[in-house]
Amino acid sequence: MKIFMWRILVGHFTLGAFLSKHGLKGVQCPHCASYAETMCHAFWGCSCIQRWWNNLLSFPIWDAQPSKFSSTFYLVHLYDKSWDWVRKRCIFLLLWNIWIFKNNKLFRNKGFAPIFSLSSCKIRMRLDIDVMPAEDRIALASLLDAL
Repeated sequence: MKIFMWRILVGHFTLGAFLSKHGLKGVQCPHCASYAETMCHAFWGCSCIQRWWNNLLSFPIWDAQPSKFSSTFYLVHLYDKSWDWVRKRCIFLLLWNIWIFKNNKLFRNKGFAPIFSLSSCKIRMRLDIDVMPAEDRIALASLLDAL
């Protein structure tokens, strides 16, 4: 998870803009086909992806809203460990779904179509909680039950 998030933050993915610099012209966003596929567009700016971000920001886990999509990482406050973990995990799950969705479209895979909702996040987080130490598990499980 940390490596995936680091790669997003530093822009270390082979996207259309990178390929264009190296001789492959005309590489567009696989979702909307109207923009060059830059890091900002692929994870935040694309109209198809913005629907998922709007869905994430409607979850009852936020006490603030970002001024723009790329400032989403500033929504984590570090004052409450449990809430902070839930927020970080939801952001990670959304970014991971975006990446899987992009690859499915790009390579025409017939695998599952990723879904992103509060219930899908809660299911995934419950699986993560099951392998945590008991003291963390209790706090996070009660927080997820309250959502």
